[in-house]
Amino acid sequence: MDCPDCGASLKVPERSVEAPAPVVDKATSQSKTRLTDSEDGVRSSAKSIFRAKRKAQTEAESSGKEFDSSQFDQDKLPRKVVLALLFVLVLVIGVYSVYVMQPVKRLEFTDEQANALLQGMNTKDDSSVTALMDAYLNAQCTCTEMMAEILRYIDSEEKLEEVLGDLKRLSQIAMIKNPLVDAIDRNSPNMEMYSLMEEYQGRQTGAHGKMQDEVLRIQGIDATMVDRLKDEVRAISELQMFQG
Repeated sequence: MDCPDCGASLKVPERSVEAPAPVVDKATSQSKTRLTDSEDGVRSSAKSIFRAKRKAQTEAESSGKEFDSSQFDQDKLPRKVVLALLFVLVLVIGVYSVYVMQPVKRLEFTDEQANALLQGMNTKDDSSVTALMDAYLNAQCTCTEMMAEILRYIDSEEKLEEVLGDLKRLSQIAMIKNPLVDAIDRNSPNMEMYSLMEEYQGRQTGAHGKMQDEVLRIQGIDATMVDRLKDEVRAISELQMFQG
């Protein structure tokens, strides 16, 4: 036969060589099949939308109405989702703003609470070292936490005057020394007591940190209020910010 490109004569072999059957990768074949099915699904969905849109347009034109194609736009769903997320975000910000703007309620320090704290500070429960330490340190930490909460209420001289007595009382309770507690050897190899000390040390550190944050906030409002707190409430004067 002649070559269709150059015109040269070419000899065709008398025996044809059968090519081996192609090796098909089953996984690749299945993947391509799934991909094809997915593409067919997309095309089918697009065609369905197109047919529905065309039908609605024809019905609108036949009845003399204006055709609205917005309901068939495929980008409507993402837009609606974005608008919904924006609405939720605005709602959350609004709720949080209302919460932040609400005035802090005064923590009422009652005689019953004071008596319970005094019992803890003056505990004589010598059934075990840990029981004694637990009662004492729990009362001490509670006093500090309550002082931090009361300080949150102060944003004026009037409010300071309202709660100054409670702060003084809590400070006095927190400073009580317990002879039984002072006699405990805190360096003794008692793992249970060591764990207890670690727990209350973290709790007390956190409470002191909150107290200091509130004192700094009050200082930003009126420094003279902080001077008065430092002079009249011993627990506040011993905060780290006033040391050195």
